Amino acid sequence: MSASAYNITINDLQAPNAPGWHANGKGQGGEDQETEPGTAPGQDWDLEAFTLNGKKLTIYSGYNLLAGNKPYGLGDLFIDTNGDAHWQPGADNHINGKTDNSVFLYDYVVHFTKRSGFSIGDGSYTVYQIDNSKSVVLTETVFKSGSNPWILDTDKSSKDHIKAISSGQLGVTVNNTATLTIDGGTQVTGGTHYMGDLDVSFLPTGDLANGKTIFHITMQCGNDSLVGRVADGGATLTLLGAAMTTLAFLVRRQGKK
Repeated sequence: MSASAYNITINDLQAPNAPGWHANGKGQGGEDQETEPGTAPGQDWDLEAFTLNGKKLTIYSGYNLLAGNKPYGLGDLFIDTNGDAHWQPGADNHINGKTDNSVFLYDYVVHFTKRSGFSIGDGSYTVYQIDNSKSVVLTETVFKSGSNPWILDTDKSSKDHIKAISSGQLGVTVNNTATLTIDGGTQVTGGTHYMGDLDVSFLPTGDLANGKTIFHITMQCGNDSLVGRVADGGATLTLLGAAMTTLAFLVRRQGKK
């Protein structure tokens, strides 16, 4: 396993305000075999885990990432890089309406551009850097409000407040292994797994090791919300440095014998 591969999934109870939510699933973060309170259970609605391997972000899911699950499709991927986003359940409790980024404070959106019904097509996307303002319009989920937001409304957002900076395609593969070991060494269970790989090299390298960057995704209904937080690369490097210092000391001691 690569030294830079992490399971970065965090659970609902790690949110500052998550009344009535839970983390009763399996695996790191408790998000495998878990959907949100009062929603449809089952593998085909389950967003299981996020992993980060270098600059490759992977979404693990029992939910079909490209085709969706009738009649609800996958939402956009929202990213916060400085730790101030209101991603937690209950940040915005309106349903079936418009909200804006002054509520959520995200910094980037991976916006899927080939939607057709409840499918995102081949997973093509445009990455937008967005302002924390009311001029950036977001569309909310239609069922579980605490999972908001769903997608960026590029038509109603001010072009002065969203900036296209990159593009790409979500590469999705399917694995039918009942119990699958993923990056970081933890497991996801339940049957069919959809694995969506996304290149996040549009983010500065420091953001991928700052302990603050958040990834958030849900489906149109909000049936399951998946959040990942990057590992603190500084702490990891400190531990690695200490280990190397100890090793060098032991080598010197052995050389003196």
